[in-house]
Amino acid sequence: MHGDIFEIYLLKGENVLDFASNLNPFRPRNLREKIISFVDSSFFYPHNDYTTLIDAISQSTGWDSRNIVFGNGSIELIEFFFRVLRRDVAIVQPTFTEYERFARIYGLRVYDLEWDIDGIISFVREKRPEGLVICNPNNPTGQYFRKSEMDEISECCISSGTRFMVDQAFMDFVKPYDVDAFQIRSLTKILGIPGLRFGYGFFPDDCGKNFHEVRMPWNVNGIARAVAEEYLPKLRAFSRYARRKIGKERYHLIRRLKKLGFGSSGRANFLLCHGKYGADELFTFLENKGIIIRKCMDFKFLTENHFRLAIRKREENRMFLKSLEVFVQKNS
Repeated sequence: MHGDIFEIYLLKGENVLDFASNLNPFRPRNLREKIISFVDSSFFYPHNDYTTLIDAISQSTGWDSRNIVFGNGSIELIEFFFRVLRRDVAIVQPTFTEYERFARIYGLRVYDLEWDIDGIISFVREKRPEGLVICNPNNPTGQYFRKSEMDEISECCISSGTRFMVDQAFMDFVKPYDVDAFQIRSLTKILGIPGLRFGYGFFPDDCGKNFHEVRMPWNVNGIARAVAEEYLPKLRAFSRYARRKIGKERYHLIRRLKKLGFGSSGRANFLLCHGKYGADELFTFLENKGIIIRKCMDFKFLTENHFRLAIRKREENRMFLKSLEVFVQKNS
């Protein structure tokens, strides 16, 4: 799990370059100072109606306040979607492994689908699963369905009586858009604050009301609430800035990786990479140099040669590429 290996490094007092966690390296310049200024909110219980938070989400997204949900990270909202299913769910793979874990917890039959719009639509029309889950942009592959494609899938789900969940945790790294589905977003990735935990979303029909009836009281802490209310109004402009910066680094990484014999692809803030070398061997080599990548053997349909690489700042990317070049020369 995220954090485990980095805690070990912190206990040792060692530095590590984290290319495994797919977070935005270009955080807002004053984010640390803002978080510190919100510390006093931790001495009080948050208002459990979260009126100002709902207003901030509604104004930044245009969503109806009755359909707005929020949680201690987007994982809380994802879990609720699986909780309301009773029979089966189709999951477009390879993808975030927690979807299948929740499906197993709630005793759901799981169908694995590939990233193919025609295949997805055909399956939904024929099998009419109770639920369908797509991560868009997808983790770990970085694949991305355009709005017209997602609308087509949504219309198929509506006509088939299938509940449709779209995990949009990385949507701010492309151009955000709405779809008629359970939409789940996060500030974790775009602001680079995985330890703070804040997710939000749009639940259709009465599902928003149902979520608030069963959610834990005070499920968003005071500091996370304050950060969300501060940055949601600025999110559209900040996301454009982050996309420009990451786009330049993505191009640089893809070009250099290709020269070293690695294929790579992705539309968000990370790349799925593969080459002729085993990821275990590469991971060990880089770890000894204080660099961590994400091995991908636990993702369905991927191989021991796949690894995920977060896009970081230019100097950090250069350090990674230099070490990777040494590895390739050593193993040629």
